[in-house]
Amino acid sequence: MDDDTCPNGAQFIVPCRQVSASEVEEGDQQRTWYEPELDLSINVWVKGGVLATNSDDGLSTSSIIGIIVGCVVAFLFVMLLGFLVVRRQQTRADEGQTGLWDDDIITANRIPRELVRVLKIISRGAFGEVYAGIYNGNQVALKMLLPSARRDIKMVNDFLMEARLTATMDHPRIDACIGIAWDSLSDLCVVLEFMEGGDLQSLLANYEQKQRPLGFDREKTAIALHVCHALTYLRSLEPPIIHRDLKSRNILLNEMHEAKLTDFGISRERLDKTMTAGVGTSLWMAPEVMTGEKYDDKADIFSFAVVLSELDTHSLPYSQAKQKRQNSHGPQMTGPTLLQRVAMGTVSVEFSDVGPKSMTDLGYTFVSVDPTMRPSAAEALFKLQIILSKELV
Repeated sequence: MDDDTCPNGAQFIVPCRQVSASEVEEGDQQRTWYEPELDLSINVWVKGGVLATNSDDGLSTSSIIGIIVGCVVAFLFVMLLGFLVVRRQQTRADEGQTGLWDDDIITANRIPRELVRVLKIISRGAFGEVYAGIYNGNQVALKMLLPSARRDIKMVNDFLMEARLTATMDHPRIDACIGIAWDSLSDLCVVLEFMEGGDLQSLLANYEQKQRPLGFDREKTAIALHVCHALTYLRSLEPPIIHRDLKSRNILLNEMHEAKLTDFGISRERLDKTMTAGVGTSLWMAPEVMTGEKYDDKADIFSFAVVLSELDTHSLPYSQAKQKRQNSHGPQMTGPTLLQRVAMGTVSVEFSDVGPKSMTDLGYTFVSVDPTMRPSAAEALFKLQIILSKELV
């Protein structure tokens, strides 16, 4: 049989032998059957020629199966690797959130919860509240999370981080952390030094109500000096600390109106030269923080200038700008519009004409839109000391 007579269209010729009738099944004996005579040379010829020719037309079944199996194994390996990476990250996150309970600083500052007694509430915020309390027979302030926040592990972690940070500070112008107390998560509290004079914003509202003269007298300048002492201390730490939420509410006073800085809930160690997270309270924010640009400790100096304007005028930030718009019968300036203009430098905090002029000039250098033009905390402290000693005796 050749290529022309083969009904199956033969592609190659293999030597064959005729099969005897005894080797053929009944029913097929009327036909003549042949089978290949395979020996070593034929095997080599078939495998080397026929299979090679067939491989040119496409992949063999075994090759395709091998590729599929390899792909499946590779896919499963990648999935397993991804699962392990996510699991490891989650484990690290959980350890970071819950490991603070065993932190050396926190455990060293832990005090017995049964010695802490909660009295009346002083203030309440979005996530926490502050109570007056008693510890060891002394009046203290107790900072606690709201019940809803205690169910959020991240908020608990942030709360403990603030407690840890505050516990590491030791300066007469920082509200002191006396200890951290808990028996369970529901009664976790940070025990702080109690400041009888309340916060600066409340004091200034009282000044306004009593029509205390505007400008900087010795008492108000001394409050500014105390705050600047606290900022200088934060810069001296290693790494330096940026408060990031400096405002009149976070400046506490004792009965003699000596000021101390508090509330380090969003304060951070400046591990990098700059940061970009927009945090803090908007009216006290520096322009670079509002716009999400890189910022450093000079952002606190801008916030300090806003506090200076409050000390001078007894009014909330930018009240003068809003009043001018109202007096000109223009449309009322909305909050977003005001902040946008502050960020652009077209609106700034203002100071009264009462003076002394050296204080107002200093305040205006603090609110420069360009952070590099603002003095450092140490430079501001030096200038305030000169003004207080020479002009406000």
